Amino acid sequence: MKINKIILEAIKWLRYITIAYMLGFANVLNQETKTMDDTFNKIEQTSEDED
Repeated sequence: MKINKIILEAIKWLRYITIAYMLGFANVLNQETKTMDDTFNKIEQTSEDED
């Protein structure tokens, strides 16, 4: 029983580390600064067509 809990905790931390690594690698490629808990809403500005 104790071994299962240890394995599940290890898998959980491995997922955290993997997600953090992938997010950091993507930020380097896109030259952005993001975090996993980023609550900043991105608003895209569009121009209206002049028809």
